[in-house]
Amino acid sequence: RVLTAAVPQVITAVGSLRSDESVTLRPEVAGRITAITFREGERVTKGDTLVRLDPSISAADVQQARANLTLAQSKYDRAVDLAARSFISGQAKDEAKNNLEVAQAAVALATAKLAKTELKAPFSGLIGLRVVSVGDYVKEGADLVNLESIDPLKVDFRVPETFLRQVQVGQAVQVTLDALPGKAYDGKVIALNPLVDAAGRAIVAGAQVRNQDTALRPGMFARVRLI
Repeated sequence: RVLTAAVPQVITAVGSLRSDESVTLRPEVAGRITAITFREGERVTKGDTLVRLDPSISAADVQQARANLTLAQSKYDRAVDLAARSFISGQAKDEAKNNLEVAQAAVALATAKLAKTELKAPFSGLIGLRVVSVGDYVKEGADLVNLESIDPLKVDFRVPETFLRQVQVGQAVQVTLDALPGKAYDGKVIALNPLVDAAGRAIVAGAQVRNQDTALRPGMFARVRLI
């Protein structure tokens, strides 16, 4: 008896693991580091304060801006009262209102700069190795430490363009690594680059694999099997 059955085709590819989210923490304002509130390599939660810069100058700017706002508000209230009794022109009243709005903007700006003296984790993950210490003066945009979200992980790989119709989002994949022989990790395709790589005539695809035990690390060489 002869039976007809579908034989699954397996496509193999190689790629590398990368973090689901990755960022290098950098300050938006310059200042001296007064506190580092994490330990290298530990897990941090989104919103945790990781680094504090000296807030004294920014706090003084906020205090000055608020004092100017109080004065501007008083002058505006008086201008409204005088304008209602026709003691001053409408233009003088408008100028007082404009000064009030400028003072309000100055308070908002100073408050925002003060908030930026605390650097918080933008997402949950593992913190890397810091390149600064307490007491260092850092400029805007200076590298402080990297933060990686590694569960799940992403793996980027290439397959020949002849398999374009056979690779789809949601497709199951199995990932193995030379560094961890005997283990296989299941995942699925999450994205296909719409641009075919002209140099290698290949499709660049991205898959996602769970990494609950954090045994996998970004940068590892991976072998990908698509069923």
